[in-house]
Amino acid sequence: MIEDSAFAVPVMRVLSLGWGVQSFTLAAMMALDETARADFLVHADTRHERAATYAFRRRWEPWLGEHGLNIVTVSGERTEVLVEAGAGGVMIPAFTVAHKPPGQRGQVKRQCTYNWKIAPIRRFIRQELARRGRKATAGAVESWQGISLDEYHRMRDSDVKYIVNRYPLVDRRITRAGCE
Repeated sequence: MIEDSAFAVPVMRVLSLGWGVQSFTLAAMMALDETARADFLVHADTRHERAATYAFRRRWEPWLGEHGLNIVTVSGERTEVLVEAGAGGVMIPAFTVAHKPPGQRGQVKRQCTYNWKIAPIRRFIRQELARRGRKATAGAVESWQGISLDEYHRMRDSDVKYIVNRYPLVDRRITRAGCE
């Protein structure tokens, strides 16, 4: 836990750990004391990851634990994958095919990231804040994201005031190749 020196308010730090190259790089940097540590490394398990992702996790989760990192796994309430009959696969991202009204063609809003990742992580964060006797006040949580410099266009501000997204790999100008 860190403190915001301007207000001396403890800030909870979480790393969104997807077990990919970039998020694992941040976790390894924490384990090796090359960067500040998170209070929790939170993995949002969609239950639909590739087998290689789960194998990677089985290999490295014990090592992270041996280095004092607290890994928490959360999951969404709904985990089914909708497949359109006859399509032969999941239709995500989905696109509209209607030509009318004008301007209505394009990619439709995706719910998989929100339902399977963002919402379960936020539910855990709110529960942990409550367990600590804290409220979800502005800036109470830093959420570290494993987005590298070459993916800076994926950076977003949080849409809730109690979470501030941080991008340490971008701040350090580390690319995916640098992570590898």
